[in-house]
Amino acid sequence: MSAHCIHTPTPSYFVVMIDYGRRGREAVVDPEVTRREVIDRIRSREYEPIAFIHEVVDGHASDVTNELLKEAGFYDLEFV
Repeated sequence: MSAHCIHTPTPSYFVVMIDYGRRGREAVVDPEVTRREVIDRIRSREYEPIAFIHEVVDGHASDVTNELLKEAGFYDLEFV
């Protein structure tokens, strides 16, 4: 008899943290939003001011803030 570990993939998603200063922060998390849509929302300034953007894959978070800002055409985090 052998034991088999079945890995069930978890959905990947983005967490966009909006920093409103003294008014607090808001995390925008929507598993349906794709990388392309996050970039489009950065370009349209729907997401601002951005504190950070994390991509969560299989339960592990990676900081992709600068990467996505560059793809959106922004090079300075302070600008967004």
